[in-house]
Amino acid sequence: MTVGADGVAPWWAGRQRILNSRGVPGRFTTAQAPVPVVARLVWADDGEELVETVATAWTSPLVLVAVGDPRSAYRGVWVPARDVTRR
Repeated sequence: MTVGADGVAPWWAGRQRILNSRGVPGRFTTAQAPVPVVARLVWADDGEELVETVATAWTSPLVLVAVGDPRSAYRGVWVPARDVTRR
C-alpha cells in the first residue's frame, strides 16, 4: 500500500479497477426492485471473486450490479451478462 510522507495512506490507497466492467450503455432497462444475483468481478490486483449482490438494470449483453467494496471507486458497475446469475 502506498503511504505518504506523513506515514498515512492516501484516500485512494487500496482502490482497484474491476477488469470485467464495461462502459454505461446508451439504453437499458431499470429494475422495479433490485434482483438478487451472484456476480463475477475480476479485480486488477486480487483477481476473480464471486460476490452476492443485486442487479438494478440490464441490457441484453450487460447487467448493472451494486458494488459495496472499498476497493472499488464506484457503487455499481456494468458487467457482461455471462458473469451474472440469479440467486
